[in-house]
Amino acid sequence: MPNPFDTSQPAETPDPGAAAGGKTRAKMTPEATLGTALLAYAGLNGLPGLLMLTFPRAWWVSIGGASAVDAGSAYTSTRFAGAMMVTLALAALLVVRRPERQSTLVTLLCVGATLVAAATFINAVADRPPTSLWFEWLVALGSIGLAGFMWWARIMGRKALKPG
Repeated sequence: MPNPFDTSQPAETPDPGAAAGGKTRAKMTPEATLGTALLAYAGLNGLPGLLMLTFPRAWWVSIGGASAVDAGSAYTSTRFAGAMMVTLALAALLVVRRPERQSTLVTLLCVGATLVAAATFINAVADRPPTSLWFEWLVALGSIGLAGFMWWARIMGRKALKPG
């Protein structure tokens, strides 16, 4: 049993990159980085988009906290936005499947995420939509985080987007 009060240095110093199990952590490949961001994009656009497409009143009134009397009917006009979000989520999944030569599409997804982040932030700060305050800021901060993650993954995954 080792002496707990022994202050001498061990003969070998452990590898700082080694995990608790003794294995070194592998660096993410450009494909994995880009794929992770695109999966996050697909999830964060696909699920709300599907809810907006199929049950817009439930999405805005039940989850978002909008008043059923004031805004419930008006939000049913957002079905088109839900359809577009689902379409973009599917496009992101197709890029995950075959990223070669998809640089333009990934850049457009990044630009779109940035514009959505700006719009939702302005909406949370300057406007007073009928949804709950926590819902506004959740959407705004989630959009900002997703846009940043998408641009970072776009830069890190450049090699995966080039022709093979």
